[in-house]
Formats: sequence, structure tokens, C-alpha cells
Amino acid sequence: MKQTIGIIGIALVLSCGGARVTAQTDVTAPKAIEPKSEMAPQTYRLTYTLTEMDGSKRLGIQHFSLTVNPGKDARIRLGSKVPIATESSNPASLAPAQIQYQDIGLTIWARVKDFSAGVLVDSEVDQTGVSEEPSNVGRGDPVIRQARLQNTALLTLGKPVMLGSLDVPGSTRHLDIEVVLEVVR
Repeated sequence: MKQTIGIIGIALVLSCGGARVTAQTDVTAPKAIEPKSEMAPQTYRLTYTLTEMDGSKRLGIQHFSLTVNPGKDARIRLGSKVPIATESSNPASLAPAQIQYQDIGLTIWARVKDFSAGVLVDSEVDQTGVSEEPSNVGRGDPVIRQARLQNTALLTLGKPVMLGSLDVPGSTRHLDIEVVLEVVR
């Protein structure tokens, strides 16, 4: 008998319309849709320190800083373009040689990715220069020296990390490359 009364009560409530049922379940009316403010991505500053050494004597130190957001590339390019003469398309012709330009100087490329243990930084540091030694190919062609480091490191805020040390072939010189990560406000 109690089950029958309960079933009849439920049937009456349902037949009275959805408005009464909603009122009895304490459901609040939906608020007007508020526009969500988009969070700005975290911005980091990477400071690369390049220290050139000759044995134990420090020859020079340079600092380069750039800002980068997770998932985006950042690049610094500092240098010159050196002209290099190439052969003309027809060696028998008296046409002047064509000129190509080679980038010389420093390029730093970086990309960061956030992790719970720190920030993963992919780096490429490429330093090129014109050597004073003569070329074996042509009198005017330069000899170009290059030091390149490609590295991935997990960084902690404010703690410098040595990415690598490169020996310069044929000399007692080497280049130390260090990076430190900071948050930009």
C-alpha cells in the first residue's frame, strides 16, 4: 500500500510540469555567460654566458639575454655577412664571379617547455668567425671557423647550468657556455 502511494505521488509530481520539479530540487538558474579571461602564457628570460678561455686565462666574457614563451622559438642573431666569390656559370666567359654572403657571428636559438620538475630548454649556440689563415682554395676566399653547441637541459629558476665547453681546434683556447633561467613578470 505504501509503495502504491509513493508511485502515485511520483506520478502526480511528474504530471504537474517540469517547473515544479525544478523548484523542488534547489537548482539555481544559470547565470549569464561571463567571458573567460585568457591567461597570459608564462614568459621566461634566458641569459646565456659565453666565456672564452686560453688555458686558465680568461680572454673575454659575453652575456646574451632573450625572452621566450613555452612552445615558441626565440632567436638572437648578431654578426655580419661576409662576401664569398663563386665561379661564374660559364668558366670560359669573362663574366665576373658571382657573390654569395655567409653569415658570421653569433646565433642563439632557444625553446622552452614547462614540467613539474623544472623547465626543459632546447638550445643551439652557433658562433662563427673569419680566420686569419689563408685559404687553400682561392686567394680571396676566407676560412670560416665555427663552434656550435646543441643541447637540452632541465633548468631550475635562478640556478646557472653549464651547457658545454668547446675546445677550439689547433689551439689551447676553449669556449664555456652557461645558461640561467628567470621568470619575467
